[in-house]
Amino acid sequence: MGQVVWPFGQAKAQKMIIQSRSKEQGIALLFCLMALLILTAITAALVIMSGTDTTVNGNYRSEETAFFAAKAGLYEALDRMQQSNPNSIACNLPTALPGAVQTVPTGCASAPSSVLYLINSGSSLNVQPWTATNAYVDDELCHEGFTLSGMSSVPADVPCSTVPTGSTWYATVSSNYPWSGTSAALPYEWVRINMKQNSSETYVSGTGTSAATTSYSVNASGAASTAVCWTGSGEVLLAVGDTYCEQMQIGTPPTADTAVYLITALAVTPNGSRQMVQADAALPPPLVIATPAGFSDPDGFFTNASTCSSSGGSAPFVLSGGAFVDGYTSASGGTYASTKSNSLGSIGSNGSVLISGSSSKVGGNVHVQHIVVNGSCGPPATSDVYTNGGATYGGVVAIGSYTPPVPSIPAAGTADVTNPSTPLAPGSYHNIKITGGSTLTLTAPGTFNINCITMSGNSILQISPATKQVVINVTGTSCSGNAPIDLSGGTVSNSSGIASNLMINYAGTQQVKLSGGSSTYMVVNAPNAAATLSGGSDFYGAIVTSTISDTGGTNLHFDNALKTAPTSSTTTASTFSSSYTTLSLRSVPY
Repeated sequence: MGQVVWPFGQAKAQKMIIQSRSKEQGIALLFCLMALLILTAITAALVIMSGTDTTVNGNYRSEETAFFAAKAGLYEALDRMQQSNPNSIACNLPTALPGAVQTVPTGCASAPSSVLYLINSGSSLNVQPWTATNAYVDDELCHEGFTLSGMSSVPADVPCSTVPTGSTWYATVSSNYPWSGTSAALPYEWVRINMKQNSSETYVSGTGTSAATTSYSVNASGAASTAVCWTGSGEVLLAVGDTYCEQMQIGTPPTADTAVYLITALAVTPNGSRQMVQADAALPPPLVIATPAGFSDPDGFFTNASTCSSSGGSAPFVLSGGAFVDGYTSASGGTYASTKSNSLGSIGSNGSVLISGSSSKVGGNVHVQHIVVNGSCGPPATSDVYTNGGATYGGVVAIGSYTPPVPSIPAAGTADVTNPSTPLAPGSYHNIKITGGSTLTLTAPGTFNINCITMSGNSILQISPATKQVVINVTGTSCSGNAPIDLSGGTVSNSSGIASNLMINYAGTQQVKLSGGSSTYMVVNAPNAAATLSGGSDFYGAIVTSTISDTGGTNLHFDNALKTAPTSSTTTASTFSSSYTTLSLRSVPY
């Protein structure tokens, strides 16, 4: 039987297939549109995220610009607070807390105001931090705890809405940084400088209903309105009965303190980013030239060692070879020739002293704990049994033990310097060597933190300009068998005649070798080291070491301007350093 074909069935099947395909029309277009929509959304999200990142980065950059601009203002203030700065504002610095009577600083013509503003106005800015309606008003002052008329306090986390009344409570100076007064100036607006008091910082503690405003105190048991002083290692309150920090002789050993300044800086960038920073700053306390209790004359040349040598020649302080000791004062332009006085030449020792030779002489008193009597150590006496060869002195005075303060030495650098052909800028170096008649010029003013310094071959060490101050801090570790301070093979030139313009600090116990000369004006503060003087001639200034051996006839001349016995406020001067130290740095959180 043959196959039966049903044409209509085939047609029906074909028709059904055609109908099924017609229902799929537009699906691909729909998927494309959906994909395009998704891609568009992703692209839009990426664009938005990119814009957001750009905005965040821009805001962050602006905030950082404001922060570092505020720090720049703070450091301009620190720089210009130094007396050595050609544009110094030292005489403008307050001498008492805001609202208190200000005194005339030493060497200045008039009393300052209790608050000093350093103003950095751009070409189109009107910066008046003392005006409540000004865009750059000082909205932090009311938080410092000062009592100033017209100023109301607000919670610690709220900007101040009032400022003191009147215009006598503040003074202003202008910035002299590059481009100051132009549109290219750094975007800090002002820096406020005032003395710090015990309750100068407030903060909010706790949260919610338990939140409270708390004042930070240097000493919680002291009065809130007491001025703060710097000892070199910590902040303390001004002692009752003293009117300024330099009067204080406290601690063991006693040290003269320095005033702590509270420095506040505001920066606002053109797009409105705002940052405020604060720092505490003070001068390092000056070197205390030993002044025995009960006596007015200081010992510009003092040995710290407490041993008493019965052999005489190994006494902590040996003066022989015809050397003599006297004094002068470089204050108010005085010179050695015009102010020379034998009685200013006192020496002292925690141990024994030997003065040898008929021409050896101490013009002032000899302050000692021991003398050598008939080959044994005994108490000081007014006879000359502890000398030999007819040496003379002003008088023998018994003292108690005195321990000179040991200087704090910063870390040295890593780069060695040998006979540089150009002046050496202040900074940190490793070993400095001057040889073969070379001259090394240290650029003043400034501080040099080094490891060792060695002079040989009639070399010369000088400071320039001589009217400015150079401080050399010596760490003295691994000096290749040499003394950490060896100036015996050369000449030191400080033509200013002011010993404090060249000062060397050393805290170690190794030997210090010094030489004399017509321009050797310096201060050596190394209370743990053994000092030897060679070359004869003259040494002007002061030496505080563990021992002193002056057997070659080097004459010692004490610069009486170095003694720390202030009779008036000296907040703008320091005997031993011209650089302000930043004690802390913080951002104000609003």
